[in-house]
Amino acid sequence: IIEAAKRLFAQHGYEGTTLSQIAKEVGIQKPSIYNHFKSKNDLYLYVADMVMDALLMRMQDTYERHRNEDLETRLYLLFKNSCDFILNKQEGMMYVRFLLFPPVELKEEVKAIVEKGDNEIDEIVNKLYTQGIEEGQLRDIPEQTFQSAFYFLLDGLFTESFIYDDFLNRFEKAWTVFWYGVSK
Repeated sequence: IIEAAKRLFAQHGYEGTTLSQIAKEVGIQKPSIYNHFKSKNDLYLYVADMVMDALLMRMQDTYERHRNEDLETRLYLLFKNSCDFILNKQEGMMYVRFLLFPPVELKEEVKAIVEKGDNEIDEIVNKLYTQGIEEGQLRDIPEQTFQSAFYFLLDGLFTESFIYDDFLNRFEKAWTVFWYGVSK
């Protein structure tokens, strides 16, 4: 049910997906979905939360796996692996849909999911900022400026990934400008 819902919500959005479509995709009757989820809203929020958690796990895993690398490599891989996640048709499109186009009736609940995720991303970004300052690799810029630049690049890359075919080339160029702007 969850995989079918994720796929259909990603393809057709909240408004364009019905519980009947999800049930048909799974090969069950629509009432069977109610054995697991109270409503379409409940299922949508579960999938949105699951996708946000998957992105966060990807980012945390990247941070942990490369914690002994230099700051430039750590930041680069954090952006790259986050973009790889977004390029995944199901998770990526679902993430963009609930981030940019939340269902009107679920706007506050989706906002809470996004804010929770942003708080966890903030922890990673702030650790990288602190390490970069301590290691003498970052310019003397306020932490909030670094954090804002990080989010602007990440959000811009997410948007770029859905618009342009030469995404990897555009990613590399954007990364170069970002690193030039924050590094000593």
